[in-house]
Amino acid sequence: MSRPRRLIRSIVAFALATVTPAGARAQTTASVESVLESAADYLDRYSSRFSAVVSEEKYQQIATEGRVRAYRVLRSDMMLLNGGDAGWLGFRDVFAVDGKPVRDRDDRVLQLFLHPSGRAVEQATRILDEGARFNVGAVHRTINVPTMALPFLRRENQARSAFDLGDEVTIDGVRTRILRFKEQALPRLIYTSDDAPAMGRFWVEVGTGRVVRTELLIDSEDAHGAVTVTYREQPQLDGLWVPARMEEHYSVGALRSIDCEATYSNFRQFHVDVATKIIK
Repeated sequence: MSRPRRLIRSIVAFALATVTPAGARAQTTASVESVLESAADYLDRYSSRFSAVVSEEKYQQIATEGRVRAYRVLRSDMMLLNGGDAGWLGFRDVFAVDGKPVRDRDDRVLQLFLHPSGRAVEQATRILDEGARFNVGAVHRTINVPTMALPFLRRENQARSAFDLGDEVTIDGVRTRILRFKEQALPRLIYTSDDAPAMGRFWVEVGTGRVVRTELLIDSEDAHGAVTVTYREQPQLDGLWVPARMEEHYSVGALRSIDCEATYSNFRQFHVDVATKIIK
């Protein structure tokens, strides 16, 4: 009699083991949809508030090539503009290198957009390129703008990537759910010579959809890049959550790497008609 009972219990256990994962997948799918919807709603509201934000950036860099290390500390005015469909545009205007001034503090990027000519974006991009020459290391970095990951989570771009849910994690007292993504669609939102897909994670606050942290990964044939950004509330911007710290790691082969950390302070916001300026 004991053998049939054990057999029945084994059959039931097998049936439950077979049925449960499908149910769990359905629940996870629904949860993914729910988190994506709340995050998209949040970014819709966020986009209308987060534009023309200027901060002071302290950008520390360490480049390693074999046994040789190079150190660099840049201080810059960092301006983030909401370019609509173009996403957030970042303009870094370096004013000091390793503690030595390279120009006067004159808010020159900001002035381009407050008092624009027809070539404001072109001129601001030239300033960005001018500052990039102070970077250390052989990797040309184009994803070192703290808002670079956010467009992948916007409603109009969500269908471009595959998403799934990770663990629940508390960051600075905020309860978040990890949302992993991998880009599927072409053309890529971030260009690489081999069309490498972007991937990474978002830490999304449960209930509100607020983005608390982002991780952006690019594995290209040329280099590997990882950028993690942590957001914090800024009372001086009426409680807006903005980038507070950006951590980067880049590697080319086994012996060449770059590690960076940027922190942001002294936030200011201005009213700029960004869409008009970009069209010009």
